[in-house]
Amino acid sequence: MEPARNSRRGDMDMISSLPDCLIHIIMSFLTAQEAVQTCVLSKRWKNLWISLPFLDFDLHKFKYNSESEDGVSERNRVDMFVGFVSTMLLLREPCDLHKFRFAGYYVSHFDFMRSWIPYALKHNLQVLNIVHVRECSVSPSIFTCASLVDASLGYAVKSVRNIKVIKLPRLRRLSLKGTHINQHFVDKLFWGCPVLEFLNLEQCHRDFSIINSQSLKYLNARTWSYCRGTDKRMDLINTPNLLSFCDSICPNLCGQKLLLKMPSLTSATIYMAKCHFNWCENKNNILIGLSNVQNLKLSGLGIKEFLETELSHCPEFAKAKDLSVDGLCLSCHFYILASFLNHFPNLEKLSLYYSGCSCKVRVPAKSSLKIVPFKGQQLKTVEVKFSKSDKYFPRVVKNMQDCTKTSRAQINMTGLCY
Repeated sequence: MEPARNSRRGDMDMISSLPDCLIHIIMSFLTAQEAVQTCVLSKRWKNLWISLPFLDFDLHKFKYNSESEDGVSERNRVDMFVGFVSTMLLLREPCDLHKFRFAGYYVSHFDFMRSWIPYALKHNLQVLNIVHVRECSVSPSIFTCASLVDASLGYAVKSVRNIKVIKLPRLRRLSLKGTHINQHFVDKLFWGCPVLEFLNLEQCHRDFSIINSQSLKYLNARTWSYCRGTDKRMDLINTPNLLSFCDSICPNLCGQKLLLKMPSLTSATIYMAKCHFNWCENKNNILIGLSNVQNLKLSGLGIKEFLETELSHCPEFAKAKDLSVDGLCLSCHFYILASFLNHFPNLEKLSLYYSGCSCKVRVPAKSSLKIVPFKGQQLKTVEVKFSKSDKYFPRVVKNMQDCTKTSRAQINMTGLCY
């Protein structure tokens, strides 16, 4: 009897016996087209897709007919995709929608999309994700959806000039890509999003000078080059509750005037761009605003000029445990790094990236520029990733040994093919 009982138990469809809410979570890992295709599995699955609260429409994954798909033109494939999306939304039950994702690319003829987004917003949408949609006008109603918690708009909003009102009382995460952002929009954004915690600005054209938010905790503002087509200079970033900060800076538009007020900051990633202006020799406030961090990452083509200017008035990073430096020639300019390290008395881990020497004027090996030994006693690990093809790397090794000779740090070196 026991073997027979186990056999019947093995023949049971355990997934189909789950409640609808759990099956919907399983179906959330499928595209909308794949979710609809589950209706052929059994009677239990026939109408589950009609009330699915997770809709993922991806043009790149859309399949019309596996046998004849190679013969279908791109325009016909897009038309079939548009028809599928419109039909599915028409047949769907009028229930709440948790997540709506749409992925396309250069879909300038998606006029139907103007009705798809409002449909999602009217059904208490919480998560909106638009990926690689260019040359398509997205409804400003996105910025007045009371239920929205997470919004990611990739190239979907070219300009924010037509956004008159922003009222998103529940929005916690916002990601914008390829958007021209001005000061008026930034002010309205933080006023209309009282609980916004995460803001990601990717490949955006920056045309604002002040960020002022009491709720923001994570800010990624690595936008396009500051010197390109704008006279706006960053004056102030006032975010008292910010924990993580990522930004690009350059001497022209983010130099001496930039004031960083981030007392809660624990992690910072700064890319130092190189432009036709030089860093001012006077004291600026950038490193002072970062002096409370525990983890600091510095990179970029302008890192040498920046650190050279800052060494004379560099603050002490007493809380810093982890430092990463990328972009500095460790063969010619290690003395700059060595002097900078002594402002990190409690440093425990140092990560260095050296892709080879590309200096126009090399510093001679027997130079009078001495390597200052690192005085910190907490340093445990030094990780160096270097280019295998660089002939000057032995000098880097000697510089590293001279710098860390008073510490007991373990030095790990990894060769890479750049």
